[in-house]
Amino acid sequence: MDRLIYTALTGLAARDRAQIITANNLANAGTTGFRRELVAAEGRYLSPGAAGVSRAQAGAPSVATPRDAGEVAATGRPLDIAMIGSAWLAVQGPMVGDTPSEAYTRRGDLDVTAAGVLQNGDGRLVLGEGGTPVTVPAGATLEIAPDGGLSARSGDVVTPIGRLKLVDGSSLGGLDKAGDGLFVSREPLAFDPSARLATGTLEGANVKTAGALAELVAEQRGFEVNARLLGIAKDIDERSARLISAGSN
Repeated sequence: MDRLIYTALTGLAARDRAQIITANNLANAGTTGFRRELVAAEGRYLSPGAAGVSRAQAGAPSVATPRDAGEVAATGRPLDIAMIGSAWLAVQGPMVGDTPSEAYTRRGDLDVTAAGVLQNGDGRLVLGEGGTPVTVPAGATLEIAPDGGLSARSGDVVTPIGRLKLVDGSSLGGLDKAGDGLFVSREPLAFDPSARLATGTLEGANVKTAGALAELVAEQRGFEVNARLLGIAKDIDERSARLISAGSN
């Protein structure tokens, strides 16, 4: 009985986590460049030593889907970019101690701040080829080439100011998701000179709303099943206790 209750309880927790992940996917269905997470059902046994298996446990680890591309839509805005193929854009990531880390995203709704720093729609500073934030001279208009080359236009004068750091994201399956659509690596990825982008377009989230809603309904029903199982286990336990009590009298 103890094993049944424990298995049902861990299953309940796993279903709850799955609902949270799916709800987060739905909430970000309209977020530029967002990558959904998949829930992988997992069963495992806990064995404390030579006594043998004593507990069965259910789990729901999540797996990010960086390689699944979202739909690309034209915006006509010069600072909107969509990375082509396996190209990803390097931005400043979460702080590690006092130093910002390097992270990678497909969110390409870029803008230049009042201080002349290039950032994306999340407010993440965009990095140049050398791994430092891109800055634009005051009063200049930023132009972005398909290879990530950056130019500052002041009237009829065009001045090259560097290149976006685009990396090859074909190995992103081994990276860690850091939230806000970001992926991080223990070591910064190398600049990829062959990476390309398309200006005037944006890549949407790789979330299919109808499919995610169906998943959420299935997960809610699974949660209810596990909750009923706990109630059944309680009822069986109480009846067993009454039988034992009656037999001892």
